[in-house]
Amino acid sequence: MNELLGLPYSPWTEKARWALDARHVTYAFRFFSPLLGEPRLRAKLGRWRGKVTVPILTDESGKVYPDSLDIARWADARGEGASLFPRKLDAEILRFVALSERGLAAGRAISLRRMLDDPPALAELIPRNLREFLGPVGPYVAGLGVRRTLRKYRAASLDHDAYIGVLDEIRAAISGAPRAPLLGSFTFADIAASQVLSFVSPPAFGLRLGQESRRAFTDVEMKARYADLIEWRDAMYLAHRPRD
Repeated sequence: MNELLGLPYSPWTEKARWALDARHVTYAFRFFSPLLGEPRLRAKLGRWRGKVTVPILTDESGKVYPDSLDIARWADARGEGASLFPRKLDAEILRFVALSERGLAAGRAISLRRMLDDPPALAELIPRNLREFLGPVGPYVAGLGVRRTLRKYRAASLDHDAYIGVLDEIRAAISGAPRAPLLGSFTFADIAASQVLSFVSPPAFGLRLGQESRRAFTDVEMKARYADLIEWRDAMYLAHRPRD
């Protein structure tokens, strides 16, 4: 069976899952442990240096697709229903994918720094089967992973400005049609852009977040400032995101 390796609380993984679910492609989901699972991931990819990230899809033939965009295109070529990548809209879709990547990188850095000051949220990052074993040292171990992620992606002091810029650009794109898909019909552009709001106010479903993590991902001030974008994102989820 097709296997998706990812983090259930990651917007990047959610982009891949949404595309697979929207196109009705069957797959098994497997949780990736950032600290313990990296050696196996490097072996799978044959990449012993540089960054390795999830989500990663391994199809039934054993071929590996190491990026949410690649996974979505793979799903689009094999699934059923309306295409997520209409050929005439490809350039515009890729523009929103790039915008999403910039926004998510900035939002991740902001939320992870906030999470470092939130031990209950850190504890929720530990897989359930390890929480009891690690006990009170769990938040410390999770904090090590968070700091490692911040170093890995070289989070910068300009993240807040970058995040605001991306959110404003998405806001401009939905101007005049606050509950409609970005490009007239639902495409991967909507999936990608929707995820940028995950670090302002996570969606009600899709992302699998515990109560503490959901609070840490939420920015109360930004939530009020971008209420219109959240309304648009929620409309995309309700209309186009299949439930598990």
